[in-house]
Parts: sequence; C-alpha cells; structure tokens
Amino acid sequence: MKALALKQHRKMKWICLTTFLFLGTLWWFTIFVSLPISAQTLTYSSLKNQLTQIVGQIKTIQAQQDDLLRKNKKFTDRINSLKQKLQKGSNPFLELQLKNDLRASRELADQMQEMDKKIYGLTKRSIDVKKQLVNLLNMEIDRLSQEANATTNTRKRFQRLQDVIRIQKEKETYQSQITKESNELLLSLEVTIANDDGPDDILQKVEILRDQRDIIRDKERKLDSQIQNTQKNINMQRNMLELLQDIGRSEEGKQDTDRNLRIAQLYEEITDMEASLEVMIAKKEMWQAREKILAGKIEQFYQEASKILQPNLQRRNR
Repeated sequence: MKALALKQHRKMKWICLTTFLFLGTLWWFTIFVSLPISAQTLTYSSLKNQLTQIVGQIKTIQAQQDDLLRKNKKFTDRINSLKQKLQKGSNPFLELQLKNDLRASRELADQMQEMDKKIYGLTKRSIDVKKQLVNLLNMEIDRLSQEANATTNTRKRFQRLQDVIRIQKEKETYQSQITKESNELLLSLEVTIANDDGPDDILQKVEILRDQRDIIRDKERKLDSQIQNTQKNINMQRNMLELLQDIGRSEEGKQDTDRNLRIAQLYEEITDMEASLEVMIAKKEMWQAREKILAGKIEQFYQEASKILQPNLQRRNR
C-alpha cells in the first residue's frame, strides 16, 4: 500500500510539474508573440537616444576644434609674417619667436588630430546606429503597407499610407546622412603604396585619392559660398549700425532705449559673425592645404605605377 501510495504521489507530482511547465511556457510564448511591436518601439527609441548623444558629442568636439582652428590661424599668419621678415636678414629675437610659434602651432595641430580620431570613431557609431534605424523603418514600412493593402476601410488605408510616406522621408534623411558621413570617413582613410602593389592596385588607390580630392573641393565650394554670404551679412549689419549711430548723433540729447538696445545687439551679432567668418577662412585654408598634399600624392602614385609598368613594357618589346 505504501509503495502504491508513493507511486501515485510521484505521478501526481509529475503531472503538476508538467502542467506548471506547460502553463509557464504558454505564458512566456504569449509575451514573446506580443513583443515585436513593443520591442521594436523600444529599440527605435533606444537608437534615437544613442544618436542624440553621439550628435551632441560630435558637436562639442567640433566646437572645440573651431576654437583651436582660430588660435592656429593666428599662429599661422604670424609664422608667415615672421618668415617674410627673416628673409630680409637674420634677427635672433624674431627667430626665437618663430621657433616658439611653430612649436605652439604643432601642438595645436596634434590636439586637432586627436579630436579628428574621436570624431572618426563617433561618426562610425553614428553610421551604424542610422543603418539599424533604416532597417527598423523598412520593417515598419512593410508592416504598414501590408495593413493598408489588407484593410477595406478607406480612412484607415489613407492613414496607413500617410504613415508610410512620413516614415519613408525619415528613412531617406538617414540614408542621405549615412552617405555624407561615409564621405567623412573616406577623407580620414590614409592611402599608401604597399611593397607588393602592382600598377592596377596603385591606380585603384589613385581613384580613392581622387574621390578624397573631390570631397575636399566640394567642401571648399560650400565654404566659399558661406564666406561670401557671411561677409554680405556683416556689411549689411555694419551699415545698419552706422545708420542707427547717425540717427543717434542727429538726435543728440534724446534717449532712445530701443535704439540703444538694437545698437548693442548689432555689435554682438557682428562680433559673432566675424568669429564664424574667421573659422570658415581657417577651414578653407586647411582644406586647400590638404588638397595640395593630395595632388602631390596622386602625382607620386602615377610615377610609381609608371616605374613598374616601364620594365614590363621593355620586357614585352624584346
């Protein structure tokens, strides 16, 4: 009897355990089935937050770079001036000043290079996050399109198609940004000739250098346009400032709080625009210098390819 009772007890225990596991599995399955949309929303929100943080970090570093660019431009201008003066004759004081300025300029350049590395890493992360967002948006577009095709409700169908258009625009924005950021990564690519490179390998690398040059030239064109527009705005603001000052002089003794406030605002706006203009000019000079270096590398690569091709051509002619 005891053996039978023990056997029945074990059987009941197994049935209870099996039932518990089944119900537990069913519960988890129910949650799993309901996850796609909520989990997808959570992932989308998480990716958007990551992107916001990355963009903020890049902007902070770029602002620091702009400040260093302004400082370095002052050193560069002074270095060029000192070199011109020293061409006329030796001067120990000017030579010492030139040495100090060159060292300071190199230190600033090293700092900017470190910042470039940080921006490079952040840009790679940005591209990765945006690619994930594009994939999520594609999934959402497919889901909404299926719902639109499946429904017979005109209003619901219209709403779903509107959502598809809105999400499509967001996706295209990310894709455009990915292309732009990929160009930035391409600019950071250091292209060199390896010992085992053949003529075709070298010419392929020349194409990469040309792509880099085209990106730089595009940046220069945009900077040219920005510089011209900023200069026009500065001149316009200065004219307005002079006009308000003339009015103030003609109405000497009369206090106009609004006019005085506007004059103060104009001074501030002009100062900010001049600071921005200084950065733009420094950036343009930097890109011009890099374009010159690239032109030299392209020529060098062509020469290296010719050196390899020439002996081969001579052997074929024999």
